Amino acid sequence: MATRGHGAQSSEKSAYIEDLFEREHRIYTRMAQIAHSCKLLWKIIVPTVGLLALGGHFFSTISWRSHTPVSDIPIIYSQVNASNYTCVPGQDCWPFSSDWSQFNQSIHGSLRSTTPWAIPCYNGNSSDSCHKVATSYGDPIARTSQYGAMEFLDWETCGQANCLLDSLKPSSPVSGDCSLGRLSTYHVEARNAKDISATLDFARQRGIRLSIKNTGHDYLGRSNSANSLAIWTHNMKETKYHKTFQPQGCRTNYENIGEIGAGIQAQEAWTFFERLGMLVTVGAVSSVGLAGGYGQGGGHGPLGPKYGLMVDQAVEFDVVTADGKLHTINECTDADLFWAMRGGGGGNYAVLTSYKFQLHPAVPINVYSFRADFPKPKGPLDITQSKVHRDILTALANNQTQFADHGLAGYNFVLKDHIVSLQILPSDDVEAIKGITAQWRNFLDDYPGLDIGESKYYSFKTFSEWHDFTETPAISRNGPVGLGIMVAGRLIPRELFSTNDNVGQLVDAVLTAMQFSYTNKGLGSAQLYATGPSNQRDNSKTGLNPAWRDTLWHIVMGAAWTSTTPPNVRTQIQNTVSASVQPFKALTPGGGCYMNEADWQEENWQQTFFGENYDRLLAVKKRYDPTGLFNCWKCVGWTGYDE
Repeated sequence: MATRGHGAQSSEKSAYIEDLFEREHRIYTRMAQIAHSCKLLWKIIVPTVGLLALGGHFFSTISWRSHTPVSDIPIIYSQVNASNYTCVPGQDCWPFSSDWSQFNQSIHGSLRSTTPWAIPCYNGNSSDSCHKVATSYGDPIARTSQYGAMEFLDWETCGQANCLLDSLKPSSPVSGDCSLGRLSTYHVEARNAKDISATLDFARQRGIRLSIKNTGHDYLGRSNSANSLAIWTHNMKETKYHKTFQPQGCRTNYENIGEIGAGIQAQEAWTFFERLGMLVTVGAVSSVGLAGGYGQGGGHGPLGPKYGLMVDQAVEFDVVTADGKLHTINECTDADLFWAMRGGGGGNYAVLTSYKFQLHPAVPINVYSFRADFPKPKGPLDITQSKVHRDILTALANNQTQFADHGLAGYNFVLKDHIVSLQILPSDDVEAIKGITAQWRNFLDDYPGLDIGESKYYSFKTFSEWHDFTETPAISRNGPVGLGIMVAGRLIPRELFSTNDNVGQLVDAVLTAMQFSYTNKGLGSAQLYATGPSNQRDNSKTGLNPAWRDTLWHIVMGAAWTSTTPPNVRTQIQNTVSASVQPFKALTPGGGCYMNEADWQEENWQQTFFGENYDRLLAVKKRYDPTGLFNCWKCVGWTGYDE
């Protein structure tokens, strides 16, 4: 229920500003803690001064001090606890070269020494290798195709250690040291479950911190960790279609089941199954790995209101648990672990190797697309007093319940000077969307002063055609990579759309958040996603935050930075993003957000990310990973800032 009246917004706004100083202090403290964890990172020598032969594959060297051998006696699994996974390069516990070589041979030469993607440009920017990196610096597919880059620069950076180019001018010369930042010292290019099993055994027995990366499309930095041994699942690309499928140990028979390896990305999945006349519940970004954080943490997208989230489609997983054992899990063979991995977050209970899920017969993707520039304000812009912002947001909110009830998804990008709005309905009835959106379209077309760039209906026969449409600059610029990206979000429940008063409070909150962002080095924009499981209300089979089931808007506030942004300005930007969601928190006490599009410094993360499911998820975590081998940032069972 809405808990604030319209008049409360101004006092709340001042409270947010007053809170900046306290937040800034906390951010500096956290950054100091993070920088401390990076102190043992070693600079990569440019050019490389030596090569280390390990099992027939060559590695560029990273310098560390000599140390005594690790004991040949394996650590007993039951005696290890989370504090043991702290061995880093430079310590006596770190394995010798011979240990790494033996491990590499056991996984058929899949061990790699990590090299940052941009390293060629730190040896001069005229080489072909540097040119290749620079020209694809903002390309998500290029970034995900190697371990040495993340989608967002935040997680290539650790304190002052990084290897970045200027995102806006990537061909510009760079100076200084190219460092690993948060990238792992070594990583395993896993090709199968046996590679993963052997890696888990090695990390567990040696007390080495572990990280798991698929594509690196992660706003919280959970898919990498400085000084860790990483498992990179990107190359696990098997894809299958099952006309009929019976999960192991179950009596239920399914039709039209897809099966993908851990490394399959969204576009690879929809392209494969599209040829078979099937739709996949992917999101908006083609490079996202479906089986990783997306498919284990929720997974919202344009098909969500009609079919549910990605976790709602799951019927069976193949996984490797922390003890190195391979399992096939589902509702019959291992209901608790399967439940936890359907919404409780990726990379935290077991390593997923194969994801089996429900497909849906293909139907046209019907779209109402609207773009317009707002009238220029008279005098300085105050978004809270902008009539055009208030009127458009109010009209959208008033239509949102009926949109959801009819299975429409929505992507609404509201900025300080323009709007991009897409309403999407997967349906054989290509005319249905026109009737459902008629009131919304008429309002927009008749609104005085708008400079309308597009107000048009489309019907795309395939998902690929819809995706090509979203690659137009007006839409695709709302999802950039190769920048530092800071986000915070909140799930907005159905009740806040139920009365005029509640809608008024919600619109007030959006305007307050946008204005706060605009005046404090943020983007001044709000992203309103209507892509949740609004017609799939039962949460009993998934470990998903229950707040999702009652959500009509998933609101994301964000801002960006580049390598040229000074550290103190980055801190202010992060501060602004964190504070900008406070108006939504005030409206939704006890509510939550989507863990994959959240503020990395959220204090009340257990409740906010996992809701009432946290205690049960933690019990599953302790059962299957009792020593805390899987320990990622603010995942279930996370051990704290010192880790």
